[in-house]
Amino acid sequence: MKLFEILYDIDLCEEIYVDEDDNILSEAAIRQFKLMNKKITRKYRCMAGPKKGRLVAKPSGCATRKDPAKVRHGRKIMRSKKGIIKRKSKITKNKAMNKIVAKMNRRLMGKSAA
Repeated sequence: MKLFEILYDIDLCEEIYVDEDDNILSEAAIRQFKLMNKKITRKYRCMAGPKKGRLVAKPSGCATRKDPAKVRHGRKIMRSKKGIIKRKSKITKNKAMNKIVAKMNRRLMGKSAA
C-alpha cells in the first residue's frame, strides 16, 4: 500500500459504534497506524476495556482479557530494563519513517500534522 493511498483513503475516518437505539458506545476503537517490518499497517487503539490505550488488530480485541502471567512478566522486564528501553525508544522516535507514522496518526485524530 502506497503512502498516498493511505493518506487520502476516505475509509480512514474514526469508527463509531452505536447500539439499536442509536446510542454511541464508549467501547469504540480509533483507527491508527503502526510501523511493522518497514511497512505501515492499520491498527485500532482501544478506547475502553481491559486493553485501553493499546493497539490491536481488530476492534473486537479490545474486549479480550489480558493474560495475568504475561502482565507480571512484562512489568518485571520493564523494571529491570528501564534505561535501555528509554534510550532505544529515543533512537526509534528520531527515525524518518516513525515520524511519518506519527504525523499520519495526528492527522487521523484531527490535530495539526505539523
